[in-house]
Amino acid sequence: MTNEEMQSTVQFILEQQAQFSVNMEALRESQARTDQTVQALATQVEQMARQQAHINEVVAVIADAQQHTDERLNALINIVQGQRDGSS
Repeated sequence: MTNEEMQSTVQFILEQQAQFSVNMEALRESQARTDQTVQALATQVEQMARQQAHINEVVAVIADAQQHTDERLNALINIVQGQRDGSS
């Protein structure tokens, strides 16, 4: 290998190393942004899970109240039907 070829090869290797360094820095920056996004999403998922748990509790309370309402309505219907049947 001639001196010129050696210098050309070294120059090529140095340029490739420089490009590699630039690319690695871009990947690090991209990874940092991705990490931030994932963390933000994880926080939102945690908040949504807490909200869903609260909604589940509220739905259970409403379902229980609906059951009591149904029972009271049935009792009222029975009273009204009893009065109608008694007055006939």
